[in-house]
Amino acid sequence: MLVRSLSVLALVLAPVVARAADEEHPYKSAKVGDFATYKMTTKVAGINVNGTMTQTVTEKSDKEATVKASMSIEVNGQKQDIPAQEQKIDLTKPFDPTKAANLPDGAEAKIEKGKEGKEKVKVGGKEYSTTWTEYTAKMKVMGQELDAKIKTWTAKDVGAGGMVKMTMTASIAGQDMEVLMELTESGNKK
Repeated sequence: MLVRSLSVLALVLAPVVARAADEEHPYKSAKVGDFATYKMTTKVAGINVNGTMTQTVTEKSDKEATVKASMSIEVNGQKQDIPAQEQKIDLTKPFDPTKAANLPDGAEAKIEKGKEGKEKVKVGGKEYSTTWTEYTAKMKVMGQELDAKIKTWTAKDVGAGGMVKMTMTASIAGQDMEVLMELTESGNKK
């Protein structure tokens, strides 16, 4: 159960942390139908968890964007679909990754931005001109303390949040965790 919960947490946090420090709101220029699909690999407690996540902009106004995240993970050869989550994001306020992550009640998160730079990254058969950013995160979720180092690569031409790639190393419940997420497809479904 802890492995599944950690995998879901990584899936939920990654895209929002990726755009935490952007000066421009990451969903301001989004259009209904914009989507981004990611493959994810998580290694924790000697178990590999593979998964996919798709974020889709389902509604959009000048003041609010609605984003639906659908996920599936595979643990020990068994595929599990995670119930889709839909979230309304206020475009009139600065982007807050801790609110956008839709963390469980009682969860605490502190995310600090570190170094950043430019890099060309090839994922999903396409090369992107990205900005990479390093973060440290301290979270308390489901009674567990989590310390993480996160590096994200974002590109303005990727809809639904802009993340191209993310790596995370963390320690939780005495276990080391590694996460890799990479964009496999993006575009507009309309």
